[in-house]
Amino acid sequence: MIPGQAPRSTARPKTVIFGNSKGGVGKSTLALLMALGLATRYRDASVKLLDLDPQATSSSSLQRFCDQRFSVVQGTSLRCEDGSPNNENILKHIEKERLNNFKKRFVVLDGAAGHQPSNSVFLHHCDIMLIPTSVSDADIYATRNYISGLHDLFNVRGKRHRPACPALVILPNLVDSRDEFNELRHALSKEQAYLGKPLYYSPAFRRAFREQRNDENIRIIFNQTQPYTLWLTSLATQSHRLDKKPEKLFQL
Repeated sequence: MIPGQAPRSTARPKTVIFGNSKGGVGKSTLALLMALGLATRYRDASVKLLDLDPQATSSSSLQRFCDQRFSVVQGTSLRCEDGSPNNENILKHIEKERLNNFKKRFVVLDGAAGHQPSNSVFLHHCDIMLIPTSVSDADIYATRNYISGLHDLFNVRGKRHRPACPALVILPNLVDSRDEFNELRHALSKEQAYLGKPLYYSPAFRRAFREQRNDENIRIIFNQTQPYTLWLTSLATQSHRLDKKPEKLFQL
């Protein structure tokens, strides 16, 4: 080791994914909040965003924030020719973060619409899985099917040293009222997962990915969602405290 150089870490980075096979549920918006929230809250941490979505919404918006400790990865290397996730390359990017010298390391994945649990082996290496959904019938139906597929993936046996499955947290997104949140909670009451805090709708989210002078749109969003972003980033850092599979829907 070079004198004065910090020893290389071997700890795996804290890895968070926003996933749902349904598009339009808010994965990219929440990934933006998480990535910037972690980078802002933990000044001694590195944050890497892996954007699995071909539209590259979150990564294109966040490129301008890249520096020594904040990085963004997008492109075809993260996907196979058929559009499914390239598990091998995704895991390489996660494992690569073991080698940086930051005290804390985070990897945030923005999942793509259409990705199914059955072809997403890399999910075994995530610490927590956040599943955004709205209260619409189409989103609820897709979310139920997606969670069912996740349980099928994580319940497969045969590999003795397979990592423990991540905790599953449903994130009610773009909720209009407390009544809507209660309606969503009732609709998902039979799921074996956690139910997170609701993120209520704001017109500011429509401008989340625009590049504005002095990043005024980002400032507005963070001011409006400060308590939620604090809760969201704490959820990531404290994910090891969650039981990996609650017996029934458990509200956080």
